[in-house]
Amino acid sequence: MRGDTTITDAVDAAIARYPDAVAVIAPDGRTHTYAELDGMADRFASALAVRGVVAGDRVGVCRAKGFETVAALVGIMRLGAAYVPVDPSSPSERNRTIFDDCTVRAIVTDEPALARLGQPDGVATIVGTPSAPHARERAPATPDDLAYILYTSGSTGRPKGVCLTHRNAMSFVQWCIATFAPGPGDRCSSHAPFHFDLSILDLWMTLASGASVALIDESLAKDPRALAAWIAATRITNWYSVPSILALMAEHGRLDEHDHSALRVVCFAGEVFPIPQLLALRAKWPGLAMWNLYGPTETNVCTALRIPDAVDAARTDPFPIGPACAHCEVRIVDDRGHPLQPGGVGRIICRGAPVMRGYWGVDPAETAAFITVDGTRWYDTGDLGAMDADGVVDFRGRRDRMVKRRGYRIELGEIEAGLARSPLIAECAVWSTSDAGEVRIHAAVVAADDAKLGVIALRSHCAAALPPYMAPDRFVVVDALPRTSTGKIDYQSLRAR
Repeated sequence: MRGDTTITDAVDAAIARYPDAVAVIAPDGRTHTYAELDGMADRFASALAVRGVVAGDRVGVCRAKGFETVAALVGIMRLGAAYVPVDPSSPSERNRTIFDDCTVRAIVTDEPALARLGQPDGVATIVGTPSAPHARERAPATPDDLAYILYTSGSTGRPKGVCLTHRNAMSFVQWCIATFAPGPGDRCSSHAPFHFDLSILDLWMTLASGASVALIDESLAKDPRALAAWIAATRITNWYSVPSILALMAEHGRLDEHDHSALRVVCFAGEVFPIPQLLALRAKWPGLAMWNLYGPTETNVCTALRIPDAVDAARTDPFPIGPACAHCEVRIVDDRGHPLQPGGVGRIICRGAPVMRGYWGVDPAETAAFITVDGTRWYDTGDLGAMDADGVVDFRGRRDRMVKRRGYRIELGEIEAGLARSPLIAECAVWSTSDAGEVRIHAAVVAADDAKLGVIALRSHCAAALPPYMAPDRFVVVDALPRTSTGKIDYQSLRAR
């Protein structure tokens, strides 16, 4: 596959080569071939062209996962336009803010999502499935054209649009294909919602390689017991999700009762995988390739580590996030941009083909996300790490989760890692508050099966696992941690408790 290709080039090549192969397995189990994907994508492209969409436009996508939604994404890009996906279940005000921010020309939606979103003023909509195409509409994109914009939570409270080109996406997709070797016969899960960056691997690695993408709807995605059975019944070969879903499946999914022999690659990203839960999963799924992937939306994946087949049962620290992927460069630098010696903790920065063009509506020169090092532009991830002499990066948390308490600098993720070592705790989340300059640390904990969680037991564990200055001031025992639509811990909701 050429380095100057686009997502649509790659998908069209797979359509031409594997027209009768299954491209999409819908949430209801129905299968759709590459030839059917081709036809449905043309229907969306034609309907959008009639509504005035041209190359360079943005098209909003607010509809449930399904075969038609995948086809809509392909159809949008066939016109040289960029797709802008949102969560249909998010507040309508947030979704309208996103669509207004990037001035979408049209919106692809369905009846339930439209009822929630409301009819936008002055923006054309396609509701449901369009009629047969009037013509085969194409306006081929170039590698440097926008492919999609993914909106993330901004520090100001307003969503910010991460602008990614076909070149950005395809550098990652090609790395995935070279690393995980998907092909016809593989069935790759699509657990992440389409507005989450994990979906890029799910969709475009799969459809660029002639494999089948198996869509998981929202209700199934949150049910670890049902997911374990679904993986077996669907004969999934490649899985990708946030670690918490895998941890819940290991604990509640009764994995031993299902035939997961088809599964060969398991990837996780988005948050730290606590070592006790990872050890439990590795014990239930021995022998398959398990990968820890790291990277913010702005870079997609920039480091990766294959988890060893045999893991020391005495290990207590999470695994590193690995060396830089072949399609980019990663460094650890101090606050002045100077590279650190091996072992030094500093800012994780990245440059190369997968790094975003910038944020929608923001001059790259005016954002702190980019820094200049040695005369070249690097993306500052906002994360802290340390690199060893072999180039392997150990994740040390986020700068915005660093607090200073009693004179000590504390990374809240380190407290979470310490709490997670307790056999009494299934999951935990830590956050801080400040009142009149006094920092208080709070911890929400979920009890492991049949465990009795009391303050005395929790404080006793902290005394053994954490320095005194890291011990939480307050514990909240909850049945489950609140999560965002992408499966990550919802810290904003916790702070309201």
